[in-house]
Amino acid sequence: MSRRLIRDEDFKDCHRSTQQAFTRIRALLFAKVLILILRKGVKSLQNRVSEVFRGLGIDSVTASAFSQACYKLRHEAFIELNREAIVTTL
Repeated sequence: MSRRLIRDEDFKDCHRSTQQAFTRIRALLFAKVLILILRKGVKSLQNRVSEVFRGLGIDSVTASAFSQACYKLRHEAFIELNREAIVTTL
């Protein structure tokens, strides 16, 4: 269910910082940014971003671009994802 929720347009609309955030088709889409944040790792930020994009067969982006995309997310997205994960495991 969480995967479906991450890709849901209503979820995206509720959890982006501005109406303009994540509207253009870019390498760092809403779902990709969320997944990269959730994939916490011990590697450097640039290595994590490059590894994920290489696995997707897409040109990598800079760590700065990823950080800027993170600012477009509202923290409530993670609260809702956590609640959804708890409900589905019960």
